[in-house]
Amino acid sequence: MRPVNKGQKPVEYKHYRDAEPYLEQRLGTYCSFCEMDISNAPEVEHKEAKSRGGQELEWDNLLLSCKYCNTRKGIYVKKGDKEKYIWPDKDDTFHAYLYDEDLPRLNEEYLKTKDINEREKAENLFNLLKLDNYPVTPKDRDKRFAKRNEARNYAISGREGLKSIKGVDERRVYLELMINLAKSSGFFSVWMEVFKDDDEIKNMLISIYPGTRTEYVSN
Repeated sequence: MRPVNKGQKPVEYKHYRDAEPYLEQRLGTYCSFCEMDISNAPEVEHKEAKSRGGQELEWDNLLLSCKYCNTRKGIYVKKGDKEKYIWPDKDDTFHAYLYDEDLPRLNEEYLKTKDINEREKAENLFNLLKLDNYPVTPKDRDKRFAKRNEARNYAISGREGLKSIKGVDERRVYLELMINLAKSSGFFSVWMEVFKDDDEIKNMLISIYPGTRTEYVSN
């Protein structure tokens, strides 16, 4: 899960939806949780549900979300419960989860180096969002699995194709096309996992996703 830096509240706004363009400018049009591209239908998500006492206009309480994560999260997190979870704009969510298989999972090797509360918070968010949901019936229209693995296939194909590029100019053009594909498809952590051994590509990926907290993803 991409850790992000939203910065300070940009302006005063009268409705929480007015914060959307500023969140998009700071973070890009990606779900703050599953990382899917949401340029067609971004939603402003309250960490603590506004219907359960969460601050409706507080910048610190707002993130961008896809409709799937927003629906899964629902209104479970009430006022005062924010500290029971890790959040991408507050914590090192990049190392808390792994994206090396078809479904994301908790990074147990990393979390066992943290205190028990940190692991519990990471698991709480994972379960709240059902990040490992795999649709098995037509009624489950959750597209996160399909879109995530589509991006993963793009990344793997890009990595393998890059091995056959010899010329400097050809490599430059290929990299530009591949990075643009990564930018349009989203799923930062998936791309970073596929190219985990290539510092050049990782640095390029970090640079194209706005608001990425480099101190968490650069090593």
